Amino acid sequence: MSGDALSKILLLVDAGPGSKSAAEVAALLAGATRASVTALSVADAGTSRSATEATLAEAASALGRAGVSVETALLGEETAVVDEVVRRAKGGYDLTVLGAPSRPAPGGGRLSLRLWQLARSVPTPVLLVPQGAAPEMKRILLCTGGELYIEEGLRFTAALASALGAAITVLHVLPEPPELYRDLAARYSSPSGYLAGESRLARQLRAQMAALEKRSVPASLAVEEGDVENTIFEVANRVEAQLIVVGSSPARGPLRSSILGNVTREIASRSAAPVLIVRSRPAGLLRDLWRILREG
Repeated sequence: MSGDALSKILLLVDAGPGSKSAAEVAALLAGATRASVTALSVADAGTSRSATEATLAEAASALGRAGVSVETALLGEETAVVDEVVRRAKGGYDLTVLGAPSRPAPGGGRLSLRLWQLARSVPTPVLLVPQGAAPEMKRILLCTGGELYIEEGLRFTAALASALGAAITVLHVLPEPPELYRDLAARYSSPSGYLAGESRLARQLRAQMAALEKRSVPASLAVEEGDVENTIFEVANRVEAQLIVVGSSPARGPLRSSILGNVTREIASRSAAPVLIVRSRPAGLLRDLWRILREG
């Protein structure tokens, strides 16, 4: 994203069930932001070239009907899909849109390895669109840990919400306190309680809400206790979210990568709504530590 403008979208079109929905959502975003779209397809060894061409033409037609400037590219089956999409995404694109299967039954199914590799590897924000997702985004759930890595996601989401005329619910999930401290924790677990505090978390949440207010984006704060994944879906259902935004910190070691990756992958696998993954820029561990100490 250049400044606040979403100007170029890369859409991967394949034989997967989510491609049609992905194209419709890409058309929605491009129409709202006046972005151009490149629809990219790679011939699959198990799919005829004519079928791949037809799928690509269908996506281009959907984008064209929405008045979106679109170009198409069809690559041979010998192409390494992940490497090619990553390479192209580095060429000035602001967002990469990928289709995904429909939401599986509770407890079943995860994103395919190739789709997850794409989501993890592409340098732009990645929007995963499940099959059947409606091309409408008026209610956005932005998941924040109150930490530094969501800042990129906040700016990106604010720009999208402004263009779409959408409202944002900012969600912070707290671990459940021990029973001994439950009454004390209850005093501060409400949004107003946290925003009135002087902790580092309170200052960051206030800054996030102020940034949205500055953009004139309607926003509310939800502070909840519980398991991160389940709480996200409980709140998403409550606010009828049509887009879930999650941040992703640069991996620094196998344990941190595993924790962040697994949570994000589970959210993307279970969500019936599109999921936007926005990474922070790697600032370095020492810089992060210095900023934390400086902010108290």
